[in-house]
Amino acid sequence: MKKTILLILLTTSIVSCKSQEEIDFKVGYLPNYNYTLTQKQISENNVKYIASDKILQNLKNNGVENPTITKDTSLLKSVSKTGSLKGNEFPIDIELLESNNPSLKSGSKFFGKSVDGKTKIDSISSSTMTEEKKRTLLPAMESMMNQIKYPNRKIKVGESFEQKSPMSIPIADVTIEIEINSIYTLRKAENGIGYFNLDQVYTIKSATKDYEMELDGTGKGQLEYNIEKEFFTKFYLEMEMDLKTELEIFSIELQTKSITDQVTKITETSS
Repeated sequence: MKKTILLILLTTSIVSCKSQEEIDFKVGYLPNYNYTLTQKQISENNVKYIASDKILQNLKNNGVENPTITKDTSLLKSVSKTGSLKGNEFPIDIELLESNNPSLKSGSKFFGKSVDGKTKIDSISSSTMTEEKKRTLLPAMESMMNQIKYPNRKIKVGESFEQKSPMSIPIADVTIEIEINSIYTLRKAENGIGYFNLDQVYTIKSATKDYEMELDGTGKGQLEYNIEKEFFTKFYLEMEMDLKTELEIFSIELQTKSITDQVTKITETSS
């Protein structure tokens, strides 16, 4: 009987050590680490034009199919290397190892630093990129890396937090600004990993022209957060969005589906 009670107590102790009811949550680069990112995104767009026979015929004469269906798979692999902490900052060097994006060739390098948790990009090295392209890409890259801001606090299992971020969609001569509301819920925490569910809702914020628009869009995914390394190591999201807009002479119905699968491997920098 005593052995049975002791076994139960030991088992309970082991389980409690592996699982947590609360985690310290803070997302960002740490000094002296390598972050190897592998990302695959599969997307499908279906654009349908609703207009008079004359306009539809003109579109056809110009090689525009109705509906226009496009499918794309983007692949990206990069490594971000951080250096030693000096004061409140440390260097960050990012190299693109693999890419099928014509604007971001493999071998391109970005040099910058992390200052108080914010990433700053100072320069770009690329044998194929023009100086004008570098000047355009540098602030865009820096903005993208700092766009998502996560809370810095303790989060309990079952607790959620929200995050809002912008997205732009160009259609014909209109640019539509969309707000993405992401809801992260900590499902469980065990063995040093926090497991989050991700739910997204998309809404229209504004457009460059005053047209009637309807938007219906959601996303669902899962994330894994390394508690010790303070970084997401896995990200998976399935997104669907339907957008209807009435322009001056025709209407457009856009259906978008995408799957994003991202893994980050974190290793200490070799001395």
